[in-house]
Amino acid sequence: MDRTSIAIRARRRLASLAGALVCVGLILGTAGTAAAQGRDAAFRRLQENLPADAAARVGEIGEALRRAGVPPGLVYRKALEGIAKGIPPGRLLPALRQYAGRLREARAIMGPGHNPATLGAAAEAIRRGVPADAVRSLTRTGHSGRDLAVPLIVLGELTEAGVPTDRALDMVSAALNRGARADRMLAMSAAIRRRIRRGDSWQRAVEAVRRRALEGSDRPSRARPDDGGGQVRRYSPNHRQLDAAPVPPGSNPPTRLGDRHQMPVDSG
Repeated sequence: MDRTSIAIRARRRLASLAGALVCVGLILGTAGTAAAQGRDAAFRRLQENLPADAAARVGEIGEALRRAGVPPGLVYRKALEGIAKGIPPGRLLPALRQYAGRLREARAIMGPGHNPATLGAAAEAIRRGVPADAVRSLTRTGHSGRDLAVPLIVLGELTEAGVPTDRALDMVSAALNRGARADRMLAMSAAIRRRIRRGDSWQRAVEAVRRRALEGSDRPSRARPDDGGGQVRRYSPNHRQLDAAPVPPGSNPPTRLGDRHQMPVDSG
């Protein structure tokens, strides 16, 4: 056998070996992805409640987020919210892709080190119209280790309601600096938005809520005794229990597919 024939056979063997290695790599990569997804309870629930092809597409979106440094569980749980609302896969998948894009944007703005609830809240704030600079400002000022999920939610709510973002950012930052609890911040946002819906300008709404807060700061807390246990339970003005922690968007899926989550799956 001449040297030319030997060289040709060697090249063929190398090409065949390279192809085999690529196949092995793809198989191992697919197995690794499947194992990672299989460990995610939310993804398993998706597989149980979506057609196989749709669940696979959601899995691809989640794995792309994982590679970008975003917990894929956020998009899996958002998908479960959509399923609970009866949204068909044809509408659900585009909405999830848009949500994933906002999560990547939030991750790029905020950098690493933020928990999933904060990333989800930042993505929701972006959807509501909060500019990237405002999200960056809130997350980089540092507030003694405070979790920023609720402040970001409030910033988004106020911006969407018509309060200029810079004014809303000042209000949220001031509340953080005062050490305001999450439930108080949510109550402030709800009161302002309620007044705006009733016809007040944002300026009048903000001033009225600020004035009422100042007047109420000198009043004793309202309390109700328990039914014989001797314990006292505190209530906010709208009777919301103050020790009930708010759930940021995407951070906690419904326990049953018939449940309704407080944050809707948006379509764009």
